[in-house]
Amino acid sequence: MVRMEVSGVCSSSKSAYPQVVLKQVDGCAYLPIVIGRFEAAAISMAHAARQPARPISYDLAQAILQAVGATIERVEITDLHEGTYYAEVHLRSASGALAVVDSRPSDAIALALRVGAPIYASREVLREAGYVRPEETPEETATASSQPTPRPAPAKRSPPKNSGGPAMSPLAGKRRETATVPASLESLRWRLDQAVAREEYEEAARLRDQIRRLELEKGR
Repeated sequence: MVRMEVSGVCSSSKSAYPQVVLKQVDGCAYLPIVIGRFEAAAISMAHAARQPARPISYDLAQAILQAVGATIERVEITDLHEGTYYAEVHLRSASGALAVVDSRPSDAIALALRVGAPIYASREVLREAGYVRPEETPEETATASSQPTPRPAPAKRSPPKNSGGPAMSPLAGKRRETATVPASLESLRWRLDQAVAREEYEEAARLRDQIRRLELEKGR
């Protein structure tokens, strides 16, 4: 298992659902997982240490665990089968007994953030669905460990070439096929992802409208 942390939650103009992006702790691997909108909001709130006006289901689950003296020791993203991720929540009861509960990754991550439990992903899942930044190879990470590494934007799409942002490549070296689009349009999509990830929704709405106009003009 590989220790991971939440890099962020982002949305894409090409997908109806948001993604939570996990980043390897002390490493350069990233793992994007498509999740529901409610789960995305719950993860974003916990990641930003924000409290809802009233407890949501994950806060209730946390309160119940505390009331019975149980703790979450860790959560694990264990498998990826036919496009579906699988996870487990490892619980320790007040008496010391260990229980492993099947879970969706989004639920497991939302709970882990609330109780401060570590998040892990299997190496097989990372090999199949993860990616790394080309300039952050393990060798470079080891030799430059004393230098701070900029936090990458939590988006699966690679940035446009003229944006100055980092380019992404699959962890397993699989070939990706992407359509050729104008640089200005791709740049706007990249900025949209970042605005949504930072929860700057007014800016995101402006960018989305601009993207739609360009897409209409391109389709003429």
